[in-house]
Amino acid sequence: MLRMALNVDWKQRQTNQEVDGNLSRATMKIQERRMRLAGDIHRHPEPVANRMLLWEPIHGVRSRGRPAMTYVDSLRADTGLNDTGEMGGLMADRVLWRQRINTRTLKPP
Repeated sequence: MLRMALNVDWKQRQTNQEVDGNLSRATMKIQERRMRLAGDIHRHPEPVANRMLLWEPIHGVRSRGRPAMTYVDSLRADTGLNDTGEMGGLMADRVLWRQRINTRTLKPP
C-alpha cells in the first residue's frame, strides 16, 4: 500500500527499509496517544476519572489461560514502570510525563 502511495514499482527493487525510510510505526503513535490520554485523565479535576484510570480488580477467580491485557498493563508496558503509584506521580507532573512520552515513543521497537 505504501509502495503504491509513493509510486514505487517492484521493478525498482527497493527494500522495505528504503521505502519506509524514517516513517514512524503505527504502534508508536498508538502508544504515544494512549500515554497522552492517560495523563489527561489523571490530571482531570473530577476524582472519579483519576481513580478509575489506575484501578485494578483484585477480587474474583482467575480463569484459565493467559490473563487479559488491561489498560493498566498496557500503560506499564508503555512506560516501563511497574508501580502504579510512581506512574501516577509522573502523570501528575505534566512536564515529566511529556518527557517520558517522548523518550518512550522515540525508541525503535
